[in-house]
Amino acid sequence: MSKYKLILPSIVGIVALSLVGCQSADGDQKSKESESEGSAAVTIVDGRGKDVVLEDGYAKNFVLFPNEGTEVFSITQSTEPFLGMRKSDQDSNIAGGVVAKYYPELLEVNSNIVDAEGDMPNVEEVLTMAPDVVYQWKSREASIKPLEDVGIDVVALNWGTYEDDIERYTLYGKALGMQDRVETVFAHHDKTKQAVLKVTENLTEEEQQNHVFVSHMNENQINVWGTELPHTAVHKVENVAYTKGNITDTGADINAETLLEWNPDMIVIGEWASDITPDFFYNHPVLKNLTAVKEKRVYKSPTASLLDNPGISWYFYASLANPDKFKDFDMRKQVRDDYKLLYNVDVTEEDIDKILNVEENKNSKYFEMFMQ
Repeated sequence: MSKYKLILPSIVGIVALSLVGCQSADGDQKSKESESEGSAAVTIVDGRGKDVVLEDGYAKNFVLFPNEGTEVFSITQSTEPFLGMRKSDQDSNIAGGVVAKYYPELLEVNSNIVDAEGDMPNVEEVLTMAPDVVYQWKSREASIKPLEDVGIDVVALNWGTYEDDIERYTLYGKALGMQDRVETVFAHHDKTKQAVLKVTENLTEEEQQNHVFVSHMNENQINVWGTELPHTAVHKVENVAYTKGNITDTGADINAETLLEWNPDMIVIGEWASDITPDFFYNHPVLKNLTAVKEKRVYKSPTASLLDNPGISWYFYASLANPDKFKDFDMRKQVRDDYKLLYNVDVTEEDIDKILNVEENKNSKYFEMFMQ
């Protein structure tokens, strides 16, 4: 008999907006097999602290609501377990990218998991897929309950800190019974992290740099990310929207005058912001007065996930902030190694240029260290 209950006609409009775009890597705390003799059930302690019991054992497939398809793919290295994912993830994060070049089947995964507006989960469709588990953001409680009400197992996930990243990636792997794979990736991360921290933890106050992360622009409004940002603790390039602006969310609009007041050392543009480039800042009649613009220290961020592929971003920030301290570092080798381990891809030099957004960044100071 199916574990799913009959769906009620009234179950329709539920919010399921995925966020862009980590507590513990300690598996003992976050996943445990049932000790009942003869039971195949597995219990996962999710981001809510809730026991999610997978009665038939580790999940063989899933539906993914967060826009983190490539991140989960770095664990599975196969699209076979993917039953459903968001169209916005396929279109905005995967299509046209290097991973899609080698694994176009990611773009063919069923994306009919939300309604036409993209805000409500299509519970009926998810039921038809009969997933072993569904991944959803903890913050989207309204979209979790109707899924659980019909008997679908949901693992809720957190975002916002580096610890949340570690927890979330661990939970992706735990539910699939792929703990060993997660630990392999974490070991690779740690090697890179320690190499970066060896430099950044010893920076003097004068050597420490700051930045503003720009998500998008709307006429005269500049949308910036506040909060400490998950990986600042590694690369140490502080986020002045948080430290000076006291902004505590990832979507705050400011005006040019505020940015001029903050006057950051660096400006980093989200790689998804297709209409904003460093040259946009260099040619802007007002923003050209920023120190970062005058010094041509405006950069488009790499198309690399901070969840499964943080090493590229760690080095990106740390090297551009203090290039003399990373002059012997080979970013292009880092990209080759990361993509081979995570996605089993042997990237070309053209692929690396695309990942690092070389065309957009070629006129920016210090960026030549990342170029062919």
